[in-house]
Amino acid sequence: MAHDFLSIYPAKLLEYGLAVAYLLMFIPFWRYVQGGRAQEAVVPVTAPRPVARPAAVRAARPTAGWFQLPAGLHLHPGHTWARLENDGLIAVGVDDFAHKLVGPARVDLPALGERVLQGEAAFAMGDEDRTVPLLSPVDGTVVAVNAGVRDGKDGLEDPYGAGWLFKVKATRLAANLRQLLTDGPARHFLEDAGERLALRMSPEIAHVLQDGGTPIHGIAHALAGDEWERLAREHFLT
Repeated sequence: MAHDFLSIYPAKLLEYGLAVAYLLMFIPFWRYVQGGRAQEAVVPVTAPRPVARPAAVRAARPTAGWFQLPAGLHLHPGHTWARLENDGLIAVGVDDFAHKLVGPARVDLPALGERVLQGEAAFAMGDEDRTVPLLSPVDGTVVAVNAGVRDGKDGLEDPYGAGWLFKVKATRLAANLRQLLTDGPARHFLEDAGERLALRMSPEIAHVLQDGGTPIHGIAHALAGDEWERLAREHFLT
């Protein structure tokens, strides 16, 4: 009986030895597996680089095409423009945005010989009751005014052509032009102005768009009613 009891020990020792050996073999294997997973977990993931929107995508903005701007103009952020004429004079006018925003029935132009300064009020336009001032895009002396616009005969249906407002003999043209926008930046400026206006008029969009989806002349009146002057001043920087 004592012999049988003692004979159990070799068998148990063998069993324990096998268990210990298994654990000793399993530990390196476990570390290997976990180490591989840790390496996988720390593999950096590179975020995709932002892709610049091509011109075609930018042109798909909601307000693209609402406000036109021909080439060769220098645009002031107050929505007036300057253009070098063949005779060396500078023609001044308002852009398509300003024209459609106010839909003017009256334009008050500077007098011949009057001196205008870039960034300062030089003329005004509005309805029969009130007008809002607009800023001159250049410095100079007024040498011609558009009598048709002044007398209300032709209006501003063609703000970049027959609807020019006055001409000046510029005194600091090179310095003035550096402060104005041309080409792509000028067009983007008009698009941005249109988008800001679209955000404001979204609840009333049916009142300010024609059947073809283009803005009516007199957006400020349609949006703000009697407060149209304040809305116009915000965009004209006056």
